Amino acid sequence: MRAPIPARLLLLAMVCLVAAACGGSGDDTSGTAPATTTAASGTTAAASQACADAAALKTSVAELDQLDPPAAGKAGIQAALDKVSTNLAALKTSAKSQWSSQITELDSAVEALKATIDGINGDSLLSALPTIISDLKGIDTAWTALQQQIDQDCG
Repeated sequence: MRAPIPARLLLLAMVCLVAAACGGSGDDTSGTAPATTTAASGTTAAASQACADAAALKTSVAELDQLDPPAAGKAGIQAALDKVSTNLAALKTSAKSQWSSQITELDSAVEALKATIDGINGDSLLSALPTIISDLKGIDTAWTALQQQIDQDCG
């Protein structure tokens, strides 16, 4: 099976463009630039990890926000909440002290919903709906505050 010639030419052009974009003049006469670049790269790597973890958290919070509690039931809410908790734990680790007050607020809101969900058994989901909705609003409020900071720092 042969690729058409235009596809090969396109591939060749892309390879050349990537090589040109990545290539440098080779004229690195500054002795301090590599150390500065390394320090900046370390900070950027930590920030980019926190931003990646924040993006994952954003996705899981959106999934939780899209749930219909009566339709999802206890198991569905718990599964979505577990994703949020996992991604929040990763963000706590990667962000270190960055966004700490907002992360603490979100963590408290998530724990409140966990406690509500843990207290549900059998048919009590419907009677717990007002509390679940209130807890979800608390998560949404805390997430909005955190997301504003993340958007500021991560773009």
